[in-house]
Amino acid sequence: MSKHERLRDMFHPADSSARTIRELISGTEALLRSTASYGGSEIESARDRLKQQLEAAREQAKSWERVAWDRAKNASHAADDYVHENAWKSMAGAVLIGVLAGACLMSDHWRR
Repeated sequence: MSKHERLRDMFHPADSSARTIRELISGTEALLRSTASYGGSEIESARDRLKQQLEAAREQAKSWERVAWDRAKNASHAADDYVHENAWKSMAGAVLIGVLAGACLMSDHWRR
């Protein structure tokens, strides 16, 4: 995978939020527990379908988590590659930021 592909993948937005999925799964589990005492063939059928959908949602959430980790690793590798390929630019940028931060802090010190 090239550097440009890794950078593109790093900034591609996720389709859904993992937290929302986890909340949905926990809410569904609570609903299943609360209806465990109810009987009837329709309720049993609905409960079975819900359990299947819940398992599918869990698997999808795990898949999204793996994709997120892969993207994070790709971002890390892309940053590492950039710094290694542009060492002097990276050092100059760090020095410039340090000088600017120092100037800002010193200007506040002289005002007092």
